Formats: sequence, C-alpha cells, structure tokens
Amino acid sequence: MWKDAAELTRRSFAVKFATCSILAQTDISKPAPDPKKLRFYEYPDIQAAADVPQLTLMLDPEAESYQEAYNASRQVADALRGERLAVVVLGADMHSALKFFKVKVSDLPMAVVVNWTHGLGERPYQLFLHSRAATAPLDSGPLLTFARCFLRGEVLPWQRSAPVVADPRQHDAQAGALEIVASQFGELALDDGKDVLVMFFAPWCGFSKRMSPRVDELARHFRHAKQLSVMKIDDTQNDVDHPVLKQMTGYPFLAFFPAGRKNDAVPVRVNARLLGDSEAWVQEASQRLKALATAELPETAPPSEELGAEGSGLLSDAEERLEEF
Repeated sequence: MWKDAAELTRRSFAVKFATCSILAQTDISKPAPDPKKLRFYEYPDIQAAADVPQLTLMLDPEAESYQEAYNASRQVADALRGERLAVVVLGADMHSALKFFKVKVSDLPMAVVVNWTHGLGERPYQLFLHSRAATAPLDSGPLLTFARCFLRGEVLPWQRSAPVVADPRQHDAQAGALEIVASQFGELALDDGKDVLVMFFAPWCGFSKRMSPRVDELARHFRHAKQLSVMKIDDTQNDVDHPVLKQMTGYPFLAFFPAGRKNDAVPVRVNARLLGDSEAWVQEASQRLKALATAELPETAPPSEELGAEGSGLLSDAEERLEEF
C-alpha cells in the first residue's frame, strides 16, 4: 500500500519512506566510541551513527538562522566527543524523513533526540524534545545543556497526543469504531480484559479513507461481542510505543492486541482488493479476528440483550459503560 515518494537505502538510512508511509535509554554496556571522533552527520548519511541516540536538528536551509544553527550543531558535536550521542542535521528538503517523524515544515526549527529502540529507521522510536518552531536561533549552550541532561537520564520521552475525540463511556459500537488518541491508548487498547483491534491511519492516505468505513462496519458487526473492542487512531498525530509497530510498513495498519497478552500483538491483514465489497471485506476480517480472539465472538445479540431492547429494564452497552465509571 505504499507509493514511494523517495527511497533512502538501508546503507545510508535503513528505511523506505513513502506517500502513505508512515525512545527508553541507550544500552550503556557497549564500548565507548573513539573519544577523538567527531560524531556529526547530515541526512541521509547517518548509518555510522546507528548505534547511538541522535540529537537531531531539523532545519530549513532557506531560513535566515540556518547557518547559525548549523554552526551551533557542529559546536555541540565537538563538545560531545566521546559521549554516546551523535549530532545530526536534517534539512527541510528531506520531505520523506520529516513525514516519517510526523514533523511539518511549520515545526522547524526543531531540536530533538531520536533514540532508535528497534533499530535505525525502524518504528517505534522515542523522541526527547528540546524545542519546536523556536523563534530564537538555536544556540550551542542550551543545546549542549539539553544533551547532557539527556545523557544523565533527566529528560522524559516526548509523546504527542491529539485532543480526545470521543468519550469511551458514551460510545456505542453501532456508531462504528471508537477513535482514540495516544493519551488513551494504554487504558483502552492495552486493557488486559479485552481483545482489541486497532486501525492506525493517516487522514491524507487514500487507502486509510477507503478502509475506515469498513472498520466501522466491522465494529458494528461485532457490537454484541463484549470481549472485543474495535478502535482507530490517527498515527500522524499520536505517538504509540509498542513493538508491533515495527511491522508497520504503511497506512492503514491493523493490529490485534489479545487479552492478557498485549505484548504479543500481531498485524491483521485483510485482502485490500475486497475494500470495494463491504460484505466480503467484513467477512474476511471477521474470520481473521475469530482465529485470533481469546474468546468466542458472537455476531448476533444474545437473548438477554434482545429482551433488553424490548424494555425489560436491562442496560444497553453504552449505559453499562457509564455505570462502570
């Protein structure tokens, strides 16, 4: 489902970026780098820095402050000789790399430490933010202070999360999949008591637009399966740190998080050629989910719910969720 916008070979960057493309502390047990070596690199030639976190300066070469920030980055790299931290410059012309980091040109200049927890150019990764869309030129002094704080483990990871879209307590699967954001992911997608299917999407991706209504239909199809939740998340606006994302090669991406074994999440692949046939797509997706589910997935309402709908006094699914809270 990729349409390549540009390709940076694994020798230079170890990842493919595309139109529908899409950190934890470092292992300090490794031998210290050569103290005389200047660890300064420019995209895409950063393969030599693959074994260490990277203080990455994302800069616009056309900006008046570019040269000043570039010089500051070299000064920081010189001061960090012998440390397990490289300094990298990423220009605004590297569009596919910016997209991979979910960064817009309007966010520049930006300084952030990238820690490749699953290998260079692989998801998920961790970010540690120094500054974004800074109005003052990036200066070597504050950058160096930030770098040393990171090396001492004093900087918390930066997790982007969009504003909450929907209240899960009031959501009814009849309306489709529940859209969540990063701040809700741990509580909802990683709820050990339920199997959860999550669609990671990008609003600008054509395949995501086509699959989204199918996932809504799938949520309605299994609306009576109380042990299954079907969700969506805009991956371009939200950071999720889970190893299953290492297997995400493009948008949209379906992942199944089994109850009681959330670290064993797996991709769910449904024939993309079926997207034009709602019934066929939902049928195949249902078969995939039934094979992965930790409990039986009913596709029709149990008798108790049918009675409830006739006014027996039983609560609806949405009402039960409100009672729980």
